Amino acid sequence: MLRKREGDMLTEYAVEPAQVAVALAAKVTFDTGLLSGDTLLIRTEGVKKTVVEYRKGQKTGIYLEGSETALRIPLPPLLMIRTTSEDRNPNYAVYAVKRKPKSLDVTLFQAPLPNVFNSGSICWGTVQRVSGTALSGASLAEDWAMLLGSPFGDHAVSGKSASFPQDIRKKLIELEQKDSRRYPTSDLIPANKTLAQVLGDKS
Repeated sequence: MLRKREGDMLTEYAVEPAQVAVALAAKVTFDTGLLSGDTLLIRTEGVKKTVVEYRKGQKTGIYLEGSETALRIPLPPLLMIRTTSEDRNPNYAVYAVKRKPKSLDVTLFQAPLPNVFNSGSICWGTVQRVSGTALSGASLAEDWAMLLGSPFGDHAVSGKSASFPQDIRKKLIELEQKDSRRYPTSDLIPANKTLAQVLGDKS
């Protein structure tokens, strides 16, 4: 019961426990700071939760729309940022980095993938996103699997590669043809922001 006093008058209201929990949670904040594992940061501000995860540079199978065979290509180290708020669909951002971040001031680069906009946000199309209990945890393994396991189309293909500025897919095809072992970091395009700026810590 919620009690409200106005002068000499006392009024009582019935309230749902869930409403009380949300109201109390809105005042609670938690921030791990930069961690040493693949989960780099967990931050909660009331019902809003942000998880930042690092994926080391590695060979990955990438499907381009219209092809039944995956390209086996090296991807640079990547960061995925997932933000959830109550029961809404999660928001994502993906960026490339040259090495594992040692501070939130790490310089970010455009992820060399189609379907990832220059803002870092993902064009999911009809790809199903993680939902339910998977969103309550801190692991983004399922999120990575859904992103990298889905076919990549022709959206957001420009501005991702110094050698193929108009279409990152041409760079990915070249990497497979050359059987490259590592993604050339010199080919990455700066995103002109740091992780701290993306998280809203700095303007």
